[in-house]
Amino acid sequence: MKRLLLNVGFRGRLLLAMMTLVLVVSIGLVSIFAVSLFDEEEDQAEQRLQVAAGVTQEILTRRSEVLLNSLNVLVEDFGFKSAIASGDRATIMSALRNHTNRIGADLAMLTDGKGRLIANLQGLQNAAPLPFPDMLEEARQSGTANAVLEFQSNAYQLLMVPVEGGGLRAWLVMGFAMDDDFARFLAQLTGVDIAFRRAAREGVFAASLDASILQRTLPQSRGQAPQAMNQLDQYFLRHKTLSSGSTREISLLLLLSREQALGNYYTLALEMLLLVSTFLIAAALAGLVMARALGRPVLMLANFAHAVGNGEKVDPPETRAGGELRRLARALAQMQQQIRHREYRIAYDATHDTLTGLPNRKAFDTHIRERLKTGRAATVISLVVSDLKDISDTLGFEFGNEVMIATGLRLRGQLDPEDFLARTGGNEYTIVTAPMEGFRIEQRARDLKRIAERPTTISDTPVNIHINAAALSIPDDAGSLDDLRRRINLTMERARGLEQRTARYEEGGDEHHLRELRIIRDLQGALDQQDLYMVYQPQVDFQSVRLTQVEALLRWEHPELGFINPEDFIRLAESSGQIHELTAYILRQIEQDMRDWYAEWGQRLGMSINLSALDLTHAGLPELVDRVFADWPRPLNQLVFEITESAVLTDVRTATRTLEALRKRGARLSVDDFGTGYSSLAQLRRLPVQELKIDKSFILALDSEPEDQLMVRSIIDMAHGLNLVVVAEGIENETTWQMLQDWHCEMAQGFYLGRPMPMRQLRSWHQNFQTRAAGLQPRSASTDQVTTPRRTES
Repeated sequence: MKRLLLNVGFRGRLLLAMMTLVLVVSIGLVSIFAVSLFDEEEDQAEQRLQVAAGVTQEILTRRSEVLLNSLNVLVEDFGFKSAIASGDRATIMSALRNHTNRIGADLAMLTDGKGRLIANLQGLQNAAPLPFPDMLEEARQSGTANAVLEFQSNAYQLLMVPVEGGGLRAWLVMGFAMDDDFARFLAQLTGVDIAFRRAAREGVFAASLDASILQRTLPQSRGQAPQAMNQLDQYFLRHKTLSSGSTREISLLLLLSREQALGNYYTLALEMLLLVSTFLIAAALAGLVMARALGRPVLMLANFAHAVGNGEKVDPPETRAGGELRRLARALAQMQQQIRHREYRIAYDATHDTLTGLPNRKAFDTHIRERLKTGRAATVISLVVSDLKDISDTLGFEFGNEVMIATGLRLRGQLDPEDFLARTGGNEYTIVTAPMEGFRIEQRARDLKRIAERPTTISDTPVNIHINAAALSIPDDAGSLDDLRRRINLTMERARGLEQRTARYEEGGDEHHLRELRIIRDLQGALDQQDLYMVYQPQVDFQSVRLTQVEALLRWEHPELGFINPEDFIRLAESSGQIHELTAYILRQIEQDMRDWYAEWGQRLGMSINLSALDLTHAGLPELVDRVFADWPRPLNQLVFEITESAVLTDVRTATRTLEALRKRGARLSVDDFGTGYSSLAQLRRLPVQELKIDKSFILALDSEPEDQLMVRSIIDMAHGLNLVVVAEGIENETTWQMLQDWHCEMAQGFYLGRPMPMRQLRSWHQNFQTRAAGLQPRSASTDQVTTPRRTES
């Protein structure tokens, strides 16, 4: 017997056990029910059906009352009436849908006084007649109507109430669906099965019974007397008419299973107790036998599967089970092998480049961390194929991949077996080799670069590549992975600018980078704390020798870094996205200082303000000027915005649009640093500028350099020909002043007149300069007569 059980599969033994138990239970139940029938079954069944009918009728009545109360509240709602009175169908539909959802109704229709649909949630055509004419007639006579009717092949408990007020006359119909859920609810509450049936023709709207049972039961119920209990083959039946007087008549069927109603409960309880006791004893004995035969191998396989799931290395269990259990054991062992193989592939792919098969950035990072943790010194060399993008764009990405594969193979061939080579970027290889000293590090990098750059042929196409190389030592040059990444990148940047395109990290090479990061980080705090301040350098009119305007310059004295060159922190503000906030800060400081000057001297002081390239491409700059100088009279001809040609060329169209917007507000525009870079007369003629500022490099040695004199006079004559005002920057002596004055230059700026100074010092300077101005007046005659353009103020 034991050998026979071993040959039977797990499912066979389980099925055999279940069939045995079911057979025993079935025989016992049939025997008990066969001897337990008694005569009172019909009386008890009729009483239960009668009670169920009363409960069902009470539930329908209460549900109708709840719906009536909800509708009475709804039709008195001012918002709902207003929505109907508006005549807007979208508003009416929204209100109807919202209140329907709140009430929980399944059907909602709204008609006018004549019974034509105004809105509905059942998809009917508006203006069509209400599909319940009898109900409408009853409502007109009685004020409200309550009915159970069929609509769209479903049964509904409906209620109709009037909507009146302010000349409004309409009818609101709402109802609940009498569906399967409602039938099951009634069945659960009453203890009998419920069905809602069409009385005029065969068919059921909803029921708590399965459809197959109804198909066998309903044909037997035709012709049965209403309000009385009828006996069918399997059920006691009682039916009640819910609606009548039309072809849509609906009946309520209450069905009580004969099997459920039969039996003498007191006698049956004792007999069932004996049966259950016997069944439990038999089941316990059978369970003990099957647990010994089936539980042990299943438990062993479960433990094995759990260990495989946790990644433990265990051997498959040896089981003597046959059939499905033996197949399961083999499947689990095979699964363990496949999981190990897949985990190896996943781990390999996670740490290796899919193109070259070399270790990737993740593997490189792990290797460096292990070296730094154990203190093993090494030389790190990074090689970047600088023209890979050009090769890929010209010859295709597949060709670029072949170039990287060939480069990796060349490098691998030049390294010792213990050296580590990884592809750490799209066009970057990084090598970790034995530690070296002094010049040997850079020499090793040059050798690898030279070998990798040797011409090669790929797919019959000759290829020459260019490589940049950077090298450093760990842990001497970098004590952490972050330091290594940052310093190798900085060294690579330096290598790009060298002729050999090879560089070794120099101690302190990243201090400049860290300083820039510090400036970027502290700049926002300096703006918030107003640690940045303005200084102003005077600009004097050559002919009247009067202070007419100043150039606004920004200064920052860092508490730890000291004085920071404005060119440095403005450039960093542009790269970090803080330039617009910085420009707004400058404008606000200038506006306050100009207001203080006007309060003391009673005159408007012209102000030259430098704009960056990002300012010119910022569409919100004109609106910012409007906000800051909102209280100043228009036009804003006291403002002069200085720009450079390179800033305009960044985005000519946007910059020109911004300059024209500033010009419309009355501000004047000046070309700064003219004569340097790529000065273009054609571009100058197209820009809406009124002023030209000669770069100080032409002015500083003007008194001693004939070439500078010729250049400056030519620029002044050219500017006058274009009707531009000329500003000379960098005047440092009286001779230069007199030469430019004789050449009819309009404005002067330089240390000879005054250095940049805070606004409070500018006031005292102005007082002192007024006494000095007499000695700077134009000489009575000039050797050159030049037509001077008239300065425009707007």
